[in-house]
Amino acid sequence: MDIFYYWQKFEQDLKNGQVGYFGSNTAKIAELKERLPKRLWVFKTPKGRKGSVQLLGSLLVSDESKVAVNTEYPQLIYYDPFSPESVLFLDSNAPGRVEDVTRLLQYRLLRAFKSNFQGDAGVQALESNVVRELEAMCVDWGKVQLLERVEERKKVQPINPFAPPLR
Repeated sequence: MDIFYYWQKFEQDLKNGQVGYFGSNTAKIAELKERLPKRLWVFKTPKGRKGSVQLLGSLLVSDESKVAVNTEYPQLIYYDPFSPESVLFLDSNAPGRVEDVTRLLQYRLLRAFKSNFQGDAGVQALESNVVRELEAMCVDWGKVQLLERVEERKKVQPINPFAPPLR
């Protein structure tokens, strides 16, 4: 099982170097985290294409934070922004690709589409059959490692595993 995550602030988060985690005020992320997902598949609605979704990337889930986290969200799920498996897809906003992704997910995540991905509808379980279809769909798509798209990469520093814990 993987996770569908609607990344509403995609451009803003990359610009500000806010990567490595997603937060929520509800327990939905914690429930999905308990199912031990391997990846977060991240999506957004492309400009001017309401009712459609664009596959942005695939991020490797991590048990713990790989970067310093400063957030007020009570529920967090971490991903490894340094991993070569945390990738963003190139040209994922091409009309044919958006249509293919939308067609694949529209009926499997009907409730999410109906509520325009607001709140808990923006975080859904993706069962293995859907994950296999997504993998097959984007296998030939160009991709870049996530950090290549972060404007201020100096803001994204790994946590030093040898540093003493803060008190």
